[in-house]
Amino acid sequence: MKVFEKVCCAVLFLCACLLLLPQAGEARTPLRLARVPLIVESPYAPQEAGELIEDRLDRALHVPLNGTLHAVEELPTAEVEQALEEARAELRAQGKRPRYRDAMPLVAAKLDADLVVCPVLTDYHEYVFYGSGPFFDDDTISMDSYVALEIDGYDRAEQKNISKRTSRYYRDSYSTQGTAEALAREAVEALVRETKLNERVTRPLREMQAPAAAAPPRTDAARAGRGEAGAALERNFARGVIFA
Repeated sequence: MKVFEKVCCAVLFLCACLLLLPQAGEARTPLRLARVPLIVESPYAPQEAGELIEDRLDRALHVPLNGTLHAVEELPTAEVEQALEEARAELRAQGKRPRYRDAMPLVAAKLDADLVVCPVLTDYHEYVFYGSGPFFDDDTISMDSYVALEIDGYDRAEQKNISKRTSRYYRDSYSTQGTAEALAREAVEALVRETKLNERVTRPLREMQAPAAAAPPRTDAARAGRGEAGAALERNFARGVIFA
């Protein structure tokens, strides 16, 4: 009986997913995401720092049920990197600085991308002074840490360059909150919020939900015919609970 109930729940879940899909003739084109792997410009940044930043971006750009809904198409990394290289070369040829932020609209045009995301770790260092140091008393164990990070990008729907940059600095007695890793974690968290990456990449999901939310509610009789479990699942999809 338990196996039968699990199968029924799985079928109801798939049916509910189909409710979010557009009707035939109204097929939507997936959002084309061009994501550049983290660019590390600091020679002192350890591999762990890059993994920390990439992991946070993975979560920010995660799209629930994308394997079923096909709301977002992530473009091949090699193509994205090639487009970025060509865009920066074009800026140089025009006598301009090949800044990553200025290359973002060009990358979007070359790839026909809806959203471009390019993280750059521009500076990263951490020094621990035992005893004497240039800024501290002799009897202290002190720390001097600095992190500079930017997330460059372009949102075609808004025709807007979404590039943001930030930095974090710590110079005081030794503390785990003052390590470069802690500063990097704080910096990427701030930039993810400022650039609204998750809101931008999940835009297709909200657009898919809109027709379902606008549709007239089913009658109680219809809900009863499908069973209370199916009705509850549909209500959750209409409210967007599955995407919370």
